[in-house]
Amino acid sequence: FSGTEGTALKSTTGWNYDNGTDDFGFSALPGGYRNTNVGFFENAGYIGYWWSSSSNGGFAWSWFLGSYDSEIYRNYIYPRSGNSVRCLKDAE
Repeated sequence: FSGTEGTALKSTTGWNYDNGTDDFGFSALPGGYRNTNVGFFENAGYIGYWWSSSSNGGFAWSWFLGSYDSEIYRNYIYPRSGNSVRCLKDAE
């Protein structure tokens, strides 16, 4: 990635730092993530995590955006973790 995709996906409001431009209409908001060790969500307002439909062995791929930069990152995490989902409606 070139390093600006995260800004283009972020909502223009809702982030504690560095709101985005929402160039693609994704309107990403920083919902945080569910910490499997303590069972509640953390970092809402600062980080947004979304599930991918792909897996990596016993892990699931996840995409995330941070409040402090303009990049998008991919990581694999335990499927029991809590991330946001993006629902899409099929075109009619």
